[in-house]
Amino acid sequence: MDQLRRADQLLQWTEQQQLNTNQLQQAAGRYALQPATELWLLLANRVLLFSSVVLLSSALIFFLAHNWPLMHYFAKFALAGAAVLTAGAVAFFSKAHSLLQRAALLATAITTGALLALIGQTYQTGADIWQLFAGWAALITPLVLLSGSRACYLLWFLLLELALSRYLHTQSDFFWLPASPPMILNLALANLLLLVFAEFALPRLRVKANQALVWLAALLLIAPLTYGAAIGTWDSDYRPNLLAYLLLTAALMLWYWRRRRDVLLLALLTFSAISVATSMLASVLENADEFVAMNLLALFVIGSSTGAVIWLKKLLQAPVETTV
Repeated sequence: MDQLRRADQLLQWTEQQQLNTNQLQQAAGRYALQPATELWLLLANRVLLFSSVVLLSSALIFFLAHNWPLMHYFAKFALAGAAVLTAGAVAFFSKAHSLLQRAALLATAITTGALLALIGQTYQTGADIWQLFAGWAALITPLVLLSGSRACYLLWFLLLELALSRYLHTQSDFFWLPASPPMILNLALANLLLLVFAEFALPRLRVKANQALVWLAALLLIAPLTYGAAIGTWDSDYRPNLLAYLLLTAALMLWYWRRRRDVLLLALLTFSAISVATSMLASVLENADEFVAMNLLALFVIGSSTGAVIWLKKLLQAPVETTV
């Protein structure tokens, strides 16, 4: 995989015009720019292994759900418990930090959730669904930290997000987002902690290539921030959300532009800002002529989006200057 990373770095430098064609050809003499057959087989092996783990764990869940009235609860517990113990035993006896151990830990984490749901359904504990997700996330936390696997951390992130959003949903809701201003702000701040964890803690926890998890955490942060800020341009109760949006967006833009050039996150932040600015302009033009207001809004969206695309394209092609 190091060969692919070197090739990717060389191609990025070429796109950023830090290497010319001749220099790229010279580098290609030492480092292959195309993946070899062994790398394709390694990738296929990983995809098939983790896909089989997810599919087999899902098959167990669907089997229990489909045959729920036909099975004695002892049989259900025996099947689910055996799946957890088998996956855990494979992880325990596998080589530390190996691909097989990470896959087995992922299977253990998924089947643990199935066992928790089975317990709740059998004994009708009366717990809210957010408690299931929160308990699931808490129980698999040691497995996730031990695995160092992006797949396990992805499952953990999603469980934390579901637990938090479903908890807030019990208070007040608007689709999947909470409706009251403090709840939206709390959701955004919790997702900010998740982004900080993905950005700074994951590399220290032996999670390689954590960029996809950073993008997911950033998306989970930007969505409620943008939602609350857009309403804040109309409703005074949401003004704290608008203020938090302006401060956090400015800080994130500065960080991902100056400290670590991430064009995808800059694109998310830029188009989020365009959405909030459009809402702000619409509130200003609320009493204007409808034809004039609609055309001004259309021109603003088209012009700002075009300018954003041109700026992002220049950033993508420009040499990266990282300040320390």
